[in-house]
Amino acid sequence: MKHLVVVAIACSVLVAAGLLAPAPARSAEAAWLDGMARAARTWLATLPRADAAQVPFASDARRDWHYVPRSRPGLALRDMSEPQRAAATALLRAGLSTKGADRAEAIMALEAVLADLEGSSRRFRDPLNYAFVVFGTPGVVPWGWRVEGHHLSVNVTVAAEGRAAFTPLFTGSNPARVPSGPRAGERLQADEVELAFSLVSSLDARQLAAAALRGRSFGDIVAGPGRLDALARPEGLLATELTEAQRATLLRLIEAYVGLARDEAGRPYLDLVRAGLDTTRFAWAGGMRHGTAYYYRIHGPRVWIELDNTQGGGNHVHSLWRDPLNDFGRDDLRAHYASPGHAPAPGAGPAAPR
Repeated sequence: MKHLVVVAIACSVLVAAGLLAPAPARSAEAAWLDGMARAARTWLATLPRADAAQVPFASDARRDWHYVPRSRPGLALRDMSEPQRAAATALLRAGLSTKGADRAEAIMALEAVLADLEGSSRRFRDPLNYAFVVFGTPGVVPWGWRVEGHHLSVNVTVAAEGRAAFTPLFTGSNPARVPSGPRAGERLQADEVELAFSLVSSLDARQLAAAALRGRSFGDIVAGPGRLDALARPEGLLATELTEAQRATLLRLIEAYVGLARDEAGRPYLDLVRAGLDTTRFAWAGGMRHGTAYYYRIHGPRVWIELDNTQGGGNHVHSLWRDPLNDFGRDDLRAHYASPGHAPAPGAGPAAPR
């Protein structure tokens, strides 16, 4: 013990004298990614068979996402014990911002409200029918995880050292505004709706003509699973045609989506969005008041955001955030495999997202 103390004192003296460099400080980003990997490993360790919820990173299942009730790889919350659910929730909260994790849990809980409104079976509209899955080995780049079910698809990919991608990220709410019961009046996606209405209602006639896609909404999001081709051609009103106040509202609307991610990933991503803001476009379709069917889109070099509120008499929201270059960490993955000593395993390269 005395020997260790002497060594520690000697090292401190050498550092102070400038003869020994101190260990580099851990960045906030690195610390967060380490914590997320620990949370993933902890959850897997609670399972009798980790391979039931762990899939190779190169699997096609990693890019096979959706937001409808269907079978999914991984393990659903309803098939977990209470300790396993607690560990899965800890992974969700280690990966997303507080706002993002709260939103995901609220979307899950909304299934019970929808069951009551529809008169559906709780087995079909089950707040616990959301599957968690890990791709690859947590902490060993590249790796990732997903939680997915009805109206929710969160895809987190750590495809390069110190970087994580959060897209595609789908969130939906039905009902968008709870009409009755203990949660009457609740609106899970109020920010995404009200900021968009604030922006479109501020447009003058010339701006509105440029933003208009068509007279009615699309009925659903456009760039959903298997529809990546929808990202090809930007449409709508250029951000350079907005006033300073309107541009500020547009950025706040983008931040309403990006804020679902942790700041460690969201802040640098927003810097990329701002860098391409002059070529970013805002577009609208359908009605311009509550209770009507409407759709909007934000499309820039590094951002695709869309929201549709058509179904249920304009009370059923589908919204999506994608990154045209880095969905599923594709761009990060390309850079990772281009670095020395990181040749991809067969099938593990940066395949096109869906």
